[in-house]
Amino acid sequence: MSPITAYSENNYQSFEWFEGLAVIRFYADWCTPCIQNFPVFEQFADAFSHSHPEIKFGKVNIDQSPILTLRYNVYGLPSTLIFRNGQIIQRIAGVKSRSEYSNILKSLI
Repeated sequence: MSPITAYSENNYQSFEWFEGLAVIRFYADWCTPCIQNFPVFEQFADAFSHSHPEIKFGKVNIDQSPILTLRYNVYGLPSTLIFRNGQIIQRIAGVKSRSEYSNILKSLI
């Protein structure tokens, strides 16, 4: 089972108000880099969820959640936002490798 939860405007409060770290990826089904890189993000989330079960991972489809996309100023895809206690502490723009995602998250823990 994937540790990545699908969020939308109906359930985003659970990451917005989460006490701790939440890693949320904004994507679109028509975005080729998003689709091609998603397995890398999924592997990263799976590895981290085993070693740090307190970290929440999620994804938001921008076409299904335009209000969240505007609220968090997501302009490029894919975009990954890292929240701590409901506040954005890191923005990751574009495609990254598993080790790049890991290094960024490790620096924030």
